[in-house]
Amino acid sequence: FTIPWNEKHIARNISGFIGNYCHGNQPGHGYPYLYYFIDKQDKSQAIINRIMDRFYGMGPEGLALCGMDDTGEMSSWYVFNAIGLYPFSPADAEYLITVPLFDRIEIKLTEEVRTKIIKQGYGKKIAAITYDQQPVTGYFISHQALMKGKELVITTR
Repeated sequence: FTIPWNEKHIARNISGFIGNYCHGNQPGHGYPYLYYFIDKQDKSQAIINRIMDRFYGMGPEGLALCGMDDTGEMSSWYVFNAIGLYPFSPADAEYLITVPLFDRIEIKLTEEVRTKIIKQGYGKKIAAITYDQQPVTGYFISHQALMKGKELVITTR
C-alpha cells in the first residue's frame, strides 16, 4: 500500500491504485484485510474506507468503478463492506466483520427471519462484537449463525 506504483509492469486498463495495490484487479481484493491477522484491524479498516471513498461513486458516465465489474464483483465488494461483512475465503462459510457504513442494517432472509447489524460508535477500530448478546471471539462469524436472524452488534472506538 506504500510502495509507489510503476506503470511499466501492469496492463494499462487496470485502475484504482493505492501504492502497488490495485483495487481494479479483483484477484487482489483480499489484501486490505490481511492486517486483521496481525491484530491491526483498524489499519485494514482505514484502507477499506479509503477504497470505498476513492474508487466508488458517480462519474461523468454514471456509475464509476475502478476496473471492470465482472458479474457484479466490484459492486458486491462495496455492498458487503458497507454492511460490515466480507466473505474473505470462498472455501469457508463465514464472513470477516468490518465496520459498516450504516448505524443499522436489516437483512431480510425469509418472511419471518431478519438479521440486524448495529454499529455503535464512530471509529474505525472494532472494540467489541456480539451476536445474539453473546461475545464474538475474533473477527469472523459463520453464515449459519447469521441465518438464525439475530442481532450483530459492532462497537467501535
